[in-house]
Amino acid sequence: MIRNKFCTLSTKLAQLILTTVTIGIAFLILGGITSFAATASDNGATIQRTMWLTGEPANGGSPVTLSSVVSSDSPTNYKAPGDVTTPQNGRTVNLDKYKNLLIHYSVENISSQAEKVEAVLFFPNYAPVFSYDSSRANQISFNSEQTDPKFTDGYSYVGGSYTATPISDQTPIAIYMGGPIDPADGAPSAQSLSPTKKLTMVAPVKPNSHFDFNNPIDDSFYNDTYVFGFVSDDTDTQLGDQDLYAKPFKNIVLANEESLPATNYDNYNDLVKAAVANVTALFNDDATKDTTTDPASIVKVTPGTTAGSWNIDYNYSGVSKHITGIKTTDASYIDGKDFKVNYGSNWDSQKFNGLTKHLDQNGQAVTKLSDGVNVTIQLNGKTVNAVDTNNAGAVYDVTYTTGNNAASKTVKVTVGQRGNIPSNNNSNNNNSTTNNNGNSGNSAWNPSNPSNPNGTGLPNYAAVKGSAVYATKGIYMYRSANFKKSQRMATYPKAKRVNRPMFVVLGYDKSNGGALRYKVRDVNHGKKTAGKVGYITANPKYVVNVYYKTMPKSHKITVINKKGIHAYKNVNLTGRAKTFKKGTHVTVKSFEKHNLTTRYKLSNGTYITANKKLVIQGNY
Repeated sequence: MIRNKFCTLSTKLAQLILTTVTIGIAFLILGGITSFAATASDNGATIQRTMWLTGEPANGGSPVTLSSVVSSDSPTNYKAPGDVTTPQNGRTVNLDKYKNLLIHYSVENISSQAEKVEAVLFFPNYAPVFSYDSSRANQISFNSEQTDPKFTDGYSYVGGSYTATPISDQTPIAIYMGGPIDPADGAPSAQSLSPTKKLTMVAPVKPNSHFDFNNPIDDSFYNDTYVFGFVSDDTDTQLGDQDLYAKPFKNIVLANEESLPATNYDNYNDLVKAAVANVTALFNDDATKDTTTDPASIVKVTPGTTAGSWNIDYNYSGVSKHITGIKTTDASYIDGKDFKVNYGSNWDSQKFNGLTKHLDQNGQAVTKLSDGVNVTIQLNGKTVNAVDTNNAGAVYDVTYTTGNNAASKTVKVTVGQRGNIPSNNNSNNNNSTTNNNGNSGNSAWNPSNPSNPNGTGLPNYAAVKGSAVYATKGIYMYRSANFKKSQRMATYPKAKRVNRPMFVVLGYDKSNGGALRYKVRDVNHGKKTAGKVGYITANPKYVVNVYYKTMPKSHKITVINKKGIHAYKNVNLTGRAKTFKKGTHVTVKSFEKHNLTTRYKLSNGTYITANKKLVIQGNY
């Protein structure tokens, strides 16, 4: 009887595989339950089968459910993760944002009496979308909530027989939970499953390399569950089937995922064209095709560690992909950044202000970035001779090209609004950022009686360019001086004094309303925001100098840095002389400026820092 049942199960599996391959449906046979104790209709209602697909977020985190279905559902009634009431006709699986996919299959006795079952999870060896991932064979798992009688775990290989232990040099086509396996012929058997008890099997799957991700189709992935019931007279009765549907796609579809083809590329521009052509399709997060985004906008090619070597990075919809670039014979490279010019300013003196890096054909840095660089300008797709700084609000595409046409970079130049008149627009052609100090008459920008003798017109509280400031309250960093929520680059919550976010002032700008902004670089080392350049408020209620500018009235300071501070023989803090632990009260005699910082001088002639994150005036 057991042998006949085993042959019938194998025959049914072969018929299903043959039928599915013939009609070309993407399918996945995932399980069968064999019952000896109930009729087909009884068992279909008392044995609940559940299947679900999980994946780990690519950027880290716990696995999430991507698609699920239970045997009580109709074939098209799918549940969104965590939702047991709302039908969803299919789930999309973003293979750029999820990895380490697992198929789970559970069998639960929801009746009031024991039922004999055997559960089989067939691997998707025949599906055009997913296949069993043998590289993660150690993630196959079996779990039974029942210990008596104990269920047997098993593996099935080509030929249809089952074994209780895996065969190391073969790839299984199914796993099994049921009664003892006949050692003579590998035939499975049914085991009694108690009420409310559940069996669960898990297997790893991966996307197939030959699936056409340029045209993912709606019916490209089925998990077909066929359940076979065997009554005592060995009659083969099919209890029913169910489909678990998931549509796979990628945000970024590349012709070559690892590296570009081994073709000779003469220079950077040729390589960029090849990197852009490597993008064959883009998809939104809802799996709809993006036909508007220019692939060139998501590609970044940067120099590698040796001259003429390159890194190619793709960034789109929160997905980053990196491939290896082929070495070019010409190592020329040019890079730049978007920038702004003030209304009515002189364009010729600023036209190279967008340059940030320039390498010659040997990969050596060019000292004067503008040397040998040609400039072409377009406005709304039409070539023009120059940026018209009287065209308020206009955005120009400015392209820098090396003299040998081997490398180029296009940046956006925005003309400021009328009234943003610069005090100094001279360029040194070394392409440092211009100081766009304005004079609009707004008291937030230019107080009526500034005490600063440098003629900048900046308010008295303004931090000196190149000095350090920190935030005493929660602030944001923005892409421009006109603060908009959509342009926020980073968030800095209010923090304790010793942990306050710190910045170096690179320059100044003002909003359309005249409010002073600092252009800064984030110097919070070890934080994700470190190195970001943007704009923050200059309001002294939120941002102040990191270094004290005055003596404490009591001539006392308290060390607040948990690691303490050191006293030094020299004002540049060299020649360590003594260490003061946290909480130490130190008497200071005077303070001295050193470059853009200040030091407190002690009575013995040594110096300590006046950094507010390390010390505080007074006794605490």
